[in-house]
Amino acid sequence: MFKLILCIVIILCSTLVGFSYSSKLFERKRVLESFVLELKNAKTRMRYSSNELYKIFENNFMKYSFCENIPFINQWDDMLKGYSKLLTKQDFKLLYDFGKTLGTTDLNGEISNIDMYITLLDKQILHSQKCIDSKSGVYKTLGLSLGLAVAIILI
Repeated sequence: MFKLILCIVIILCSTLVGFSYSSKLFERKRVLESFVLELKNAKTRMRYSSNELYKIFENNFMKYSFCENIPFINQWDDMLKGYSKLLTKQDFKLLYDFGKTLGTTDLNGEISNIDMYITLLDKQILHSQKCIDSKSGVYKTLGLSLGLAVAIILI
């Protein structure tokens, strides 16, 4: 009886781990899409107001509120650290580089810079969809299979 319960627990845990890895792929895509949407909104606010960067990004940009008395790049880094477990190194570097270059040119330069990074993020979103298509099912199946294999060995 104890072995049966242990086998069921092992199968459930390994399956949950597989589903957890799979859900991270979906979450990465969702976060990248949110960044694109937020950057489009920031571009619109930038175009129609000549506010400081913190004012453009102060309204809960990616659930982070920027404030006036802290350097923008420090706040940008803090905001990105909240997503470090979901994003790949390439995603993180892309977004970090964006924050580093933000505020260094005139309005037209800023808008074209945002457009460029939106295009780059769109490519990352397509890559994340390919990862979902190729790896999501594998993670789920592998989790279940490993759990079943361990359960069979225990029996």
